[in-house]
Amino acid sequence: MNNFQNGKINDTDTPVSMAGIGTHEIVFELIRKYLPKPSRIVDLAAGEGAFSVKLKNAGHEVLAIDGSDKNWKVPEIELRIENFDSEFAGKILTDNDKLDAVVAIEIIEHLENPFRFARECAKLLNSGGLLFLTTPNVEAALSRLIFLFTGRLNSFGEYETVRPAHITPIFRWKLEMVLAEAGFEIIWEEFNPQVFVDGTNLKIKITSVAAKLLNPFLKGDKGEENRIIVARLK
Repeated sequence: MNNFQNGKINDTDTPVSMAGIGTHEIVFELIRKYLPKPSRIVDLAAGEGAFSVKLKNAGHEVLAIDGSDKNWKVPEIELRIENFDSEFAGKILTDNDKLDAVVAIEIIEHLENPFRFARECAKLLNSGGLLFLTTPNVEAALSRLIFLFTGRLNSFGEYETVRPAHITPIFRWKLEMVLAEAGFEIIWEEFNPQVFVDGTNLKIKITSVAAKLLNPFLKGDKGEENRIIVARLK
């Protein structure tokens, strides 16, 4: 199955990241930091399987879950299909069977109800378990400037919001509420910077430069292209 990502088609049998450039690498380093010993981890929205393979090769026990198997390229790891807009936790584990970590890379913005999703993630975890979550940062200077001229946020353009793509922009204040109400506390936050691939629209490049100049004058939470969060279940 051909798959379009980072501006290119992956028509090989080798899984590659379907997330923003560098996101897998940052999240994997965070897992190494917070989970130095082999752990039980669920990879939600596992895509082609690239991150599941990273986890397995690092010695972790991996459960790979996605909403579809059309992109899956790792036959040696079983992929389970679940609807993330449902109460999926009980279909993955029993009440007495919990995990050490949930990985949710670039999925929450695809969902109708991020609050329910966070609650379902919490149900999967042991007390003190970790959630590694990423999502487009709609409060970045570039996103604000794009919104000023187009009325749409960065990563939520006309063709980026066709289902099952990005339908729910996640602001920092909303993310805090989503996680807190599910019983999480944020213990780490960083950003993945904007990276331009070959063929990036010249207007976007110019807008990005303008955003950097504008950034010091903007109020509120800013950061860069993608927000990366580690949250602990209380």
